[in-house]
Parts: sequence; C-alpha cells; structure tokens
Amino acid sequence: MRISNKSDFVSSIVLFFTGIIFYFVIIPREIILEDEAVIGPDLLPNICIILITFLSILLFIKSVKNVNQIDAGSHTDDKLGLLNERNDFSVIEIRRVFLLSLSLLVSILLFTYIDVLLASIFLVLSTCVVCGLKKVWVILTLSAGLILLAYFLLYQVLGTAVG
Repeated sequence: MRISNKSDFVSSIVLFFTGIIFYFVIIPREIILEDEAVIGPDLLPNICIILITFLSILLFIKSVKNVNQIDAGSHTDDKLGLLNERNDFSVIEIRRVFLLSLSLLVSILLFTYIDVLLASIFLVLSTCVVCGLKKVWVILTLSAGLILLAYFLLYQVLGTAVG
C-alpha cells in the first residue's frame, strides 16, 4: 500500500492519540469538579476533545480511502495521478487566509470592547464574504436565530456575561 498524502495520515493519528490523552489524562487531572455546579466545568473541554478525536478519525478514513483510490488508479495511469496532486498555495488562497485572520481579529476586538452579539454577526458575515459566498443573507438569517437565542439565554437570562 502506497500513501501519497502522508501529512493527512500522520496528523490524523497524532490528533487521535492527543485527543485520547487529553480526554482520559489531562482534562480529569487539570479541571477540578465541584459538587455545587449544575454543569461541570469539564463539559466544554470534553465536547471539544471528542469532536477533535472524531474529526481525526474521519481524516484517517479519508486518507485511507484516498490511498485505496490512488492505488486503484495507479494501475491505469501513474503520471496523471502525480499531475493532479498540488503542493503549492495560490495568491488567492493566501489572501483569503489573511482576510479570514483579519476578520477573526476584528471580531475578537468587537467582542472585547463593544458587544458579543455584534462580534458574532460580524464574524459570520465576514467569513461569508471572504469565502466568496453569493447568498450571504441566507446564511445570516439561518445563523441569526441561533446567535440571538444563545445571546439571550447566556447574557440576559443566565447573566453569564464574560468580562
């Protein structure tokens, strides 16, 4: 079996074992559970680590599936498979990464100094615009309900405002 994209394969294995170590060793050791808390303080880190571990499993399956597809296609034309693999970044991709990073920075500043609701709406809008989505209002209306409900629940009802 020949692995053409070793980075996906290796990173999926490293992420899987890192997730297992975090879930069973680091999070239980570093987070102190209190009996008085309604929701344990380890809930969010556990959910994040479970998601990362699940995504690493999906990346592993994808890299194995790509290996099998490449091995099946290598019998017909070996040169075509090598030409389709792309290793460099284009100027458009670099510009989009820069603009996404900038929009994330502006969103963090809006969150810190103005309001969390404005920051989350700006983050959704800016990522849609930077990624070149045509129907921004569809995505904004679909996410606006969830953002407003989370804002109302966390900041108005429960009073768990950050800062």
